[in-house]
Amino acid sequence: MNRIKIYTLLLWGALVCGAFTGCGRVMNNDYESMMNSDQFNPTVAAQESVTREKSFAHDLCLPEDTKAAGNPEFSLPTAGLFDLGSRNTMYGSGLTTRVFPASTTKLMTALVAVKHGNPGQTIKISENAAYPGADAQRLVLEPGDSMTLEQALNYLLVFSANDCAIAIAENIAGSYDEFVDLMNKEARAIGATGTHFTNPHGLHDDNHYTTPYDLYLILNEAVKYDMIRKILPQSDYNTMFVGVDGSSKSIAVPATDAYLTGDVQAPDGITVLGGKTGTTEPAGHCLIILSQNEKEEYYISVVMKTESLEDLYDGMNGLLAQIPN
Repeated sequence: MNRIKIYTLLLWGALVCGAFTGCGRVMNNDYESMMNSDQFNPTVAAQESVTREKSFAHDLCLPEDTKAAGNPEFSLPTAGLFDLGSRNTMYGSGLTTRVFPASTTKLMTALVAVKHGNPGQTIKISENAAYPGADAQRLVLEPGDSMTLEQALNYLLVFSANDCAIAIAENIAGSYDEFVDLMNKEARAIGATGTHFTNPHGLHDDNHYTTPYDLYLILNEAVKYDMIRKILPQSDYNTMFVGVDGSSKSIAVPATDAYLTGDVQAPDGITVLGGKTGTTEPAGHCLIILSQNEKEEYYISVVMKTESLEDLYDGMNGLLAQIPN
């Protein structure tokens, strides 16, 4: 009889532990292990991970594959259109497909920087930052140059400067690798469990990937910060910063987003409020933007992995044309 009582108490203790601490069940949704499972369903996994990671999941659009209403011929393989007000996925295709993000990565770089730094913080350019690679988009800074975090973020998001991405990482977190760790932690925190970063700039690495849905989650989180919302719509940027010899330096740059420079026009009634471009050979041409209609209702749209810039903006305009006015 005593033995039965002991077993009963042990069983009750285990149930209580599982209910209040989760120790009776390990929730392991590691992306690699799920991808290797024969039963892996990316849409279900994405929905479950959003619910698990954040209690505000009810404020998010879901990664649902949908078709363009009234236009069955409109088709993009990896793209999405999200109504932020109604939390409706208006268009979804390949939303949980793994893609390379290229410089759309810099949205997460900016998000981590504003959360862990302050606008006036000094960002000093190291030799590593000054020479990010021959093919990398950069300002051509010298080792020892310095600017504020706010200035560096403007160059990062407007011009997609890789030297600024590296400098931000090194100065904000103390080291490049520690900053990348923060990027991955932030991705998990907002439910972007199909994403893994290896760098703050987006130059190609096979282990540096995301999904169109995760990019929606990242931009949706980033635009909650005033500094990022202020930077994103700019068509160009110019500022004075300090050279290695103490002199004042200035570099004027245009935006990489053709909507912002006026080279591409959005459909009537749609205002593009900025976002992020990205291009590498493995990633193709990528773009994610925040926009609004005449009623000032907000939308996020993303197009990934097109073969040309023309295809990219044609595809994006096809998404924007679905926004009601």
